[in-house]
Amino acid sequence: MNVRRLPNGEYLLDLRGTICPYPVLYTKRALEKLKTGEVLSVIIDNPPSLETVPASVKASGHDVLEVREVEPAVWAIKIRRG
Repeated sequence: MNVRRLPNGEYLLDLRGTICPYPVLYTKRALEKLKTGEVLSVIIDNPPSLETVPASVKASGHDVLEVREVEPAVWAIKIRRG
């Protein structure tokens, strides 16, 4: 799991090739390292994670800002730490 800070101040976690339950676990760990209000974009290519990651994030009190397809069968989930 490698969280990278982007020039715009947001963070990126690329989880392509990772299957459930790891996207949920790695996203949770990454968010724990951020300060309240900071933004994390999680890149996934595992379709079930489109449901499990946002649901887990919301249940933990964070905000899902956006879910979008960035290329065929690859999605970005943008999350603000609550």
